[in-house]
Amino acid sequence: MIMNLAIIGFGNVGRAFARILLERKQDLEKRYGFQSKIKGIFELNGAFINEAGLNIKDIINLNPNEFEKHENWKSKVSANNLIPKLDIDIVVELTHTNIKTGEPGLSHIKTALNNGKHVITANKGPLALAFPEVQELAKKNNLYLRFEATTGGAIPVFHLAETALMGNKIISIKGILNGTSNFILTQMSRQNVPFSIALKEAQELGFAEADPSLDVDGIDAACKIVIIANSILKQNVTLSNVKIKGIRQITKDAIELAREDGYVIRHIASAENGKLEVSPRLVPENSTFAIEGTQNLIRFETDLAKEIYIIGRGAGGREATSAIISDLLYIHKKTQ
Repeated sequence: MIMNLAIIGFGNVGRAFARILLERKQDLEKRYGFQSKIKGIFELNGAFINEAGLNIKDIINLNPNEFEKHENWKSKVSANNLIPKLDIDIVVELTHTNIKTGEPGLSHIKTALNNGKHVITANKGPLALAFPEVQELAKKNNLYLRFEATTGGAIPVFHLAETALMGNKIISIKGILNGTSNFILTQMSRQNVPFSIALKEAQELGFAEADPSLDVDGIDAACKIVIIANSILKQNVTLSNVKIKGIRQITKDAIELAREDGYVIRHIASAENGKLEVSPRLVPENSTFAIEGTQNLIRFETDLAKEIYIIGRGAGGREATSAIISDLLYIHKKTQ
C-alpha cells in the first residue's frame, strides 16, 4: 500500500523531510515495506499539487520566488480548502509555531482530522494550546495524531515512553528542552561573559533567532513540557498552566557564585507533583543535567526502572526529520 502524503510548510524542516524521504526511498521500502507519494506541498501563497505524485527532485532546491514557474504550482490555494479534496492518507504539518493562537497549524490539524487524514506535526503551538481538543478529535475519528518532532528534536521522547517504558508508572519528567538557552548559559560559564554577549554569539552561529524571546523567556520549553504532560502523564493542561521564568536576568555574578559552590545554572523544565514549571535552577557541576551546548536532555522518573535519561540533538532539519519519519513508519505499521 502506497501512503499518500501532503506537507504543509516547506521551510527548513519541510525541505529536509522531503529530501530525506527521497534519499531513503529504497531503504525504507526494503526495510519496512514503506512506499509513499507526496501529492501536495503547501506554502502560504499557494501549493504544488499533483494527484499522481510530485517529482520532489524538481522542487526541493527551488527558491520561493521560483515556485510559480513550476508546472505543478497553484497560486492562492489553501491547505484548509484542498486537503479535504485530495486523496491523502497523512498530512505532515510543519508550519511556524504560533503560541498565541496556534494558527494556522491548529486549523490545518483540525481540517485533516475532520476529513479522515492522519496527522504528523512538528508544530508545538497547536498542541501547547489545544492538546486535549485535537487528541479527542483524532480519537473520535479513529485517526493517528503523532508529534515526536515537537519535543527534543531527534530524541525519541514519546516513543520511549509508550514502548520501552510500558508497564512502568512514570512519576515525573524533567529536562533541558531548549538548546538555545542551554548554549547561552554554557557560554556564560565557559567564557565568563554576560548574557548579551552569549546571546549575540548564539545568534551569529544560527542557534538563536533575531528575536530570541521564545527561547530565552522559556516559552519554547514550556510548550514542550505541556505536550509531555498531556501525552505521557495524561494531564489536561495548556500553556497557561506553566509557571515560566526565563534566563535574561542571569548575571555573570550568579554564574560565578554557582561555580564557587560546585554548581552550574541550567534552564530546567519539569512536570512533577502535578505542577509544570520552566525556570533557571542550580545543578551540581558533575550532574547529568550539567550538559553543555545545544543538546537536550530528558529524565523520566519511574516506579520500576527508576531514572532513565536520554540526551541528544534538540534542533535541526535532519534531526526533526528523524522524528517525523519514525512517526510516519509508526502510522504505516499500524494501518497495514
